[in-house]
Amino acid sequence: MALLLWFHVATDRVYEYGDKFPLEIINVPDRLLLTEKLPDHVNVMIEGKGKELLKLILAEKKSLKIDAQEFKRGETEYTVKPEDIPMPQGLELNVTTILPPKNLKIMLDYPLEKELQVKPNVSVFPAEGYEQVDGLHYNPKEVTISGPRTWVRNLQEIQTQERVIENAKAPVSEQIDLVLPEGYNLSLSQAKINCSVNVERIQERQLSSLAVYSLNLPRRAEVQLQPDSISLTVVGAQSLINQVNPDSIKVTVDCAKVSRGDTARLAVRVDLPTGIRLVKAEPDSVMALIR
Repeated sequence: MALLLWFHVATDRVYEYGDKFPLEIINVPDRLLLTEKLPDHVNVMIEGKGKELLKLILAEKKSLKIDAQEFKRGETEYTVKPEDIPMPQGLELNVTTILPPKNLKIMLDYPLEKELQVKPNVSVFPAEGYEQVDGLHYNPKEVTISGPRTWVRNLQEIQTQERVIENAKAPVSEQIDLVLPEGYNLSLSQAKINCSVNVERIQERQLSSLAVYSLNLPRRAEVQLQPDSISLTVVGAQSLINQVNPDSIKVTVDCAKVSRGDTARLAVRVDLPTGIRLVKAEPDSVMALIR
């Protein structure tokens, strides 16, 4: 009984209590969008008897709703007043103070859609003995961004999250998140893109008896090359090295600086298909006699 008496006396006193109410903006005109985030809550000080404050604490909170139906494009200042606070009915409580920020700046702008170029931020490092074939493949190349004109109008591209793939020994295929640009109330037509990179084992191959051709001979001159063919050792990704054949390789010597009747040792030049690298040419030079 003493405890009940104490509770009755304690809750019959007047107290000041700090509370917060969710903030919500409603009825934004269809042709406008909110361009700046508003506070999630409004903080207030409330005065009343302990019994009434206890009922408030236990009651379900209602949102403070700001009706934007008549708002125009640009900035609208709105000051939260004590009478705006949605207090539960039947409670004898007074809102004594609206704590900062009580002066709200509500920014509205026209909506805008725009196509942005996707810029992947993906790095692939193959394991030793492997290499990347071709470049990074990704899809889509463009995405649509929607939002307030303030934020959208100057955008040109959109990046993915950084992704580093190390020690790759096989083709890589992943979905990578796009990074939403700076701004508020922005949305993308899709949040991820598909990225793929082909990684293959490096192989070596030998090719023999490749004919050597002469370039820039003097007019009506003939050349005798010794030897007139060479052997090559080349390396490349497995799929590329398997496609190499004598017709895809060009071996030449430049005779521009050799006069008729002279003999000179000329370095061979080897033109290989894209992605194939020369390890060794045997021999790497030939004797040229111009007649």
